[in-house]
Amino acid sequence: MLKKLSAKLFIFIFLLPLFGASQSQQNDYFPNRLIIKYKSDQKFQQIQNKIGSNPKSAVQQLLNKYGARLSRPLLSAKTQQMIKAQQVPAANDVLRIEEVIFNHSIDPAQLAYKINRMPGVDYAEPRYIRHMNAEPNDPDIQKFVDAHNFTDAWDLSKGSRDIIIAVVDGGVDYTHSELNENLWINQDEIPATVFKQADENDDGEVTASEVWMYLEQNSADHNGDGSITLEDALHNDSDFTDANDNDNNEFTDDLFGWDFWESGSDGQNITQDNNPMHDATDHGTHVAGIAAAKTDNGEGIASAAYNATYIPIKAGGAPNFDDVIGFGYEGILYAANNGADIINCSWSGGSASQAEEDITNLATQMGSLVIASAGNEASRTEYPARYDKTIAVGSIDTENNRSSYSNFGYNLDVLATGTDILSTSYNNNYISKTGTSMSAPVVSGLASLVGDLYPNWKPERIGMQIRASANYIDDSNPDLENQLGHGSIDAYQALNTNLPGLKVVSQEFINNEENKLSLGEEGIIELTITNVGNTTSNLELELLSLNESEVQLENSRQQLGSFATGDTMDLSFPIKISSNFDLTEIPAFRLEFIDNSLDYNDFNALVYEDMFFEVIAGNNVKTSFGAEGTFGFSDPLAGRGGVGFIPRYPDGTGGYKEGDNLLFEGGLIMQFNEELFDAVRTTGGNVSRDFLPQDAVTILPTTNGNGLKGSTRFVTLNDSAKRASIQLETFAFNDHAINKVVFVKYTITNPSQFITMENMYVGLFNDWDIGSNSGNNNISYSENDSLLYISDASSSSTQPTVAVAHLGPMSGALAIDNTIEGRQDSLTFGIYAGFSDSEKEASLTAGTVRTDLQNTDISAVTSSGPYTLNPGADITVGFLYAFGEDLNELRDQITEARSRNFFEVSPTGRATADEIPQQTELFQNYPNPFNEETEIHFDLDHDSHVTLSVFDVLGRKVRQIADTNLDAGAHFLTFNARNLSSGVYFIRLETDRDSQTIPITKIKAP
Repeated sequence: MLKKLSAKLFIFIFLLPLFGASQSQQNDYFPNRLIIKYKSDQKFQQIQNKIGSNPKSAVQQLLNKYGARLSRPLLSAKTQQMIKAQQVPAANDVLRIEEVIFNHSIDPAQLAYKINRMPGVDYAEPRYIRHMNAEPNDPDIQKFVDAHNFTDAWDLSKGSRDIIIAVVDGGVDYTHSELNENLWINQDEIPATVFKQADENDDGEVTASEVWMYLEQNSADHNGDGSITLEDALHNDSDFTDANDNDNNEFTDDLFGWDFWESGSDGQNITQDNNPMHDATDHGTHVAGIAAAKTDNGEGIASAAYNATYIPIKAGGAPNFDDVIGFGYEGILYAANNGADIINCSWSGGSASQAEEDITNLATQMGSLVIASAGNEASRTEYPARYDKTIAVGSIDTENNRSSYSNFGYNLDVLATGTDILSTSYNNNYISKTGTSMSAPVVSGLASLVGDLYPNWKPERIGMQIRASANYIDDSNPDLENQLGHGSIDAYQALNTNLPGLKVVSQEFINNEENKLSLGEEGIIELTITNVGNTTSNLELELLSLNESEVQLENSRQQLGSFATGDTMDLSFPIKISSNFDLTEIPAFRLEFIDNSLDYNDFNALVYEDMFFEVIAGNNVKTSFGAEGTFGFSDPLAGRGGVGFIPRYPDGTGGYKEGDNLLFEGGLIMQFNEELFDAVRTTGGNVSRDFLPQDAVTILPTTNGNGLKGSTRFVTLNDSAKRASIQLETFAFNDHAINKVVFVKYTITNPSQFITMENMYVGLFNDWDIGSNSGNNNISYSENDSLLYISDASSSSTQPTVAVAHLGPMSGALAIDNTIEGRQDSLTFGIYAGFSDSEKEASLTAGTVRTDLQNTDISAVTSSGPYTLNPGADITVGFLYAFGEDLNELRDQITEARSRNFFEVSPTGRATADEIPQQTELFQNYPNPFNEETEIHFDLDHDSHVTLSVFDVLGRKVRQIADTNLDAGAHFLTFNARNLSSGVYFIRLETDRDSQTIPITKIKAP
């Protein structure tokens, strides 16, 4: 049995999938394309009945604003017909996907974020591109054959030409002598006039060899390059092309496959053709050779599949974009529609694409196993490898050590050798390449062997058989325990065993009241599992915590016995996460599946990513906030980790009827000592994570029982000696006069003993989307009420009016037109291309010079300041989230809430520590050593006359800093050592009771 992990899970919260894409992602999507999936027809009709108009009209109106010039189904009509004919459940998901091409400089991700929340939209996202995962290397011998027991495996199966591997890549040189015979031929595309002549053995199938022989016999050098190759078959003058779509799949003359990106750049003027030959890269050729080159032919290399057929599908690798895959969606679907058993994707990207996952799910249901490389960033597994239906492949060396470049993580399935792999290249040559791109086709070749031996197995079973039969390598890679899947593939064991294939379908962490589990609560992990492999006879499940010291598990073992192929089961495990849980980690678990009678052992990792936010619904407002400074959603750009801001209305039965969510994104922005900290969007397509959680979010009844109180604590993510500590408290009361208000209280503390926090500003950013068209909102400022409020601009709107109001002194109330391109002045800018630090800083001190906008997409910042916090001091800053059915009700709610003085907010200016020190003490200066100035901090436990003097090493007094009467408390004085030479000096503090001395060091700047 695999060694069990007892060490802590070393995943820093801000690197998790919940909080954005991997570090390799840099706007990896076409600049002018958008993917939109609409709701099902039934849901679409329900929404239309509710809002009284076609939801798609509002989406189209917004798209037109950004120069939409083409909106079309992602799949052609013919492709849709072919998919419908498959009669698989996932088809309905893919048929509702559309692609939009527009002429505008707006970042597609920002536009997608907006459309994502509109009624009738299932999701919207950029059209992502992926990158191939290979680097060239010097030639070397092939390594995977011996490393993964392929020689023994080939004694059990040498595969079959009936098994088809699709190579969705940058094109393949199908004329290479190692690749020309195993090339797939689209039988239905061959013109009837040539079919019988080309089919020399009269078996009803034309092979690639027969195509080539026909060309040779007819001296068919159609492209005039002096040689006759398979490429001549695709020439316009060839007998094999007739400019007709003979198989009626809308791809004319697709005899060998298809090229989805023959030319064009950045999504503009893309052209396609029927020749999937590589041009700008030999990556696909190399991949095809590993998976499906001719084997046992006395030359070149051996392929993992030994005898399989391959389809070359060019989805990228265009000139000037040699490592880019731009049309992976289409490539995967083309492969599945043409009967591919295995689809190899040796490429990846850092962002999840729901459309890509929908298409991967559809391909699986159509009978194709998708195998993908994990990526080469030495980081977490990328997409599409991370999707549930995909087999994710990493790279190892021949000693079972993870390759230094290979990605890893809980979503990884298996690993195969990927370094210095010899395979086919340009000009009928061979070259070695390195990367997870080389590992994936090794697994694809193995999948073809398993599929040949077990022809009735479904794709998922083949994939899980390969995983379950692999050999764990955690002992060789102890720093990545549980993050290398089932380890190194074993081709012989994959063919020589018949193992179960258990996996978790869904998971939920809930407390005993069936709400989201929080720290210190008892609850359960509720699971649904399925078995896609062989029936178990003595199945045992064991749940292990990867945070052993902070999580309590009871009844962590369960005996299930027999679990049949295809069955699904619900089960649960009792759990309690300690209130002392380390919030720099994430609760994670390993669920082991064990059947010793079948020599079966596998696992799934369960990660509780939603622990760091809570929902507060104590009155007519339902909203959520996170332990890292966010409001509405912890991951707003993906709409995850919260509920937004939802008005609620009593339904007459003691419950509430919920309205629409009105908040796209909300979060804290603060600045002090010229450093900015925030939890809102950046210019890099993600969200700033400048606050580190210290306490989980808790929700408890208020002391009078008339509402709910939420609380959490976090610190600024900077030098530990300079951090501010922020206690956040929220209050929602059911008092009718303030039942549409949530109070927000920040208690900000300077825990330093010597650093003063100066020019501190504290603000809340909120991006509001009110009504069916987020691009048609108004924002105005009422000077009498000191209130910046937002509403739907539609004259027929029934949506409420909202605001975030300040409770203390106001430094800024800024209206932002999200749609503006560029920055017109310091306070006039849009944020579709991101929200820069300089813009955030300006918004905190904006005053009220820009507060009115009409008929556009709106965000707002409300802020307070400036404050100065002496060491040990704290301040209280307050805001109100509120709504009203109209402006008058909103005013009434906010006016009443302000009048309650529920908590006292701090005035601007300097805040000092209130407590009298327990003893008089002179602290070490800061900084030390110093150049010209340093700060001296001392505490007095009583009122006293004080002298503070500076002496050199000879005992001579060289400066008098203070000679005065001071009150008990903390004191901070600046010492300027200008004109003093470098060296060691001594500061002496003298009071009426004692004296203390510290050494200080001055170093002149060079």
